[in-house]
Amino acid sequence: QLYSDYEAMDSDPIIASALDIIADEATVKNDQNEILSVKSSDENIQRVLHNLFYDVLNIEFNLWSWTRNMCKYGDFFLKLEIAEKFGVYNVLPYTVYNFIREEGTDPEQPAKVTFKLDPDGLAASQNPTYSYTKKDTAKIVEFDNYEIAHFRLMSDANFLPYGKSMLEGARRVWKQLTLMEDAMLIHRMMRAPEKRIFKIDIGNIPPNEVENFMQKIINKMKKTPV
Repeated sequence: QLYSDYEAMDSDPIIASALDIIADEATVKNDQNEILSVKSSDENIQRVLHNLFYDVLNIEFNLWSWTRNMCKYGDFFLKLEIAEKFGVYNVLPYTVYNFIREEGTDPEQPAKVTFKLDPDGLAASQNPTYSYTKKDTAKIVEFDNYEIAHFRLMSDANFLPYGKSMLEGARRVWKQLTLMEDAMLIHRMMRAPEKRIFKIDIGNIPPNEVENFMQKIINKMKKTPV
């Protein structure tokens, strides 16, 4: 429900511009024309990280949209494609709608974090009353913590283990505004026929001349074709 609201809020020009500005400010380049500068005493580490961020992740192109999505939803998920010899060689951004983060589910490993990709929204943690078939559970893909990069805005503990969107504070006001706009539109539509009624004062005109007088006014007010 929250994500659907944020989606609708993003169609508002002011809110969309605010998200654009935040993403712009977060990805400003420094005086060396870099979004991210890697510094290390070990040149090999510096070279590998520079290659990861600029060549593999391509942050110069991708980081702006990743930041904007994280601010919009409060969360952002990246699936890391990892090879044993080469490390991370590719990343795939995923929608927040279908990802579930699970913590503390294993009593033997309380700090263990796993992620579930749930294309149809069937995961048990989301809907405990649903009876699952083997076909349903086959669709749910589970990932280890190292396979997913989860970005989140942790400003409110009530939203854990997910983040709190930057739009959350404006959500109530935005809903009020949309209701007011709808009410105003309905009011105008209801009042529209009344604006086509003309009241003409004929109090001082003799009764036998009223019809001629009204006909004159009707002819006067008729729109002339152009």
